[in-house]
Amino acid sequence: MHMPAALLGFAGRISPGGRGTFLGDPGSPAELEITLGATLFDRSMRRVRLTPAGESVRAQVSWMIATFDQGMEDMHQRLQHRSHVIRLHCIPSASQWIAPHMARFQQRYPQVQFQLDDMHSDTLAESITQGDADIAIGLHFDTPMHIDSRLITTDEMMVVVSQRHPLAQLPKLHWRDLKDQSLVILRRGNTYDMIAAVLKDQGVNMNTPQNLSSIESLYAVVHSDLKVGVISSLSKQALSDPQLCYLPVSRPQLARKICLMKHGRRADTPLLVQTFWDMLCDELEAR
Repeated sequence: MHMPAALLGFAGRISPGGRGTFLGDPGSPAELEITLGATLFDRSMRRVRLTPAGESVRAQVSWMIATFDQGMEDMHQRLQHRSHVIRLHCIPSASQWIAPHMARFQQRYPQVQFQLDDMHSDTLAESITQGDADIAIGLHFDTPMHIDSRLITTDEMMVVVSQRHPLAQLPKLHWRDLKDQSLVILRRGNTYDMIAAVLKDQGVNMNTPQNLSSIESLYAVVHSDLKVGVISSLSKQALSDPQLCYLPVSRPQLARKICLMKHGRRADTPLLVQTFWDMLCDELEAR
């Protein structure tokens, strides 16, 4: 993109000595005069001069010319940077799935830069809708119609207790066995609502279960037999404790769907984002 002809025409007529004297026929600057609605040039003499109105905007035009190229360069660098960045929002327990794919894609396209933010699943769809994320990995709960999603895996919920806890001795565990237990669950939100609904159906009164934001805090109260933990299989894969017992629950099966998500109606999806999305979808279909 080049400097607008009207500005170049205005500046190009300044004589080497300056002082508002212009050289040649100021034809193209007439566009600037029409735009501003003012006469900028005195054309009554052989050498065209600036009118008082022209003198009053001369400094502004000089500033615009001086900063135009720098501004264009700044915009170009910003857009180039944006085109090389892929913004990923991901629930923490699914980061272990996406990270190897990021590494392989970056080996293939060294110019790509990933911005990975981990966050609660309840906000992922909103971040996609508002354009804060290019791709998200999270739970599939009432996903809006404009979100394009692909199933990655099902993530079963399980119980975690200390090795000395009575539940650890049961040959098979059902959700109704938690009826008289004090529970701890990671965070509130859609996963909490799903667990609460199933436990209610099984006659388990959740009362006011403790909700923690970190797996380390959950493990601490479970170690001390203060609580019985309910976590996801992915959380265990990401961080397990060999001194704890992880118990699958026979029935009913309680699992959440982990999905890959992208805005399905964006017309300006960057090429690298679309390429990465296509690669992820191809790998999911090839399983």
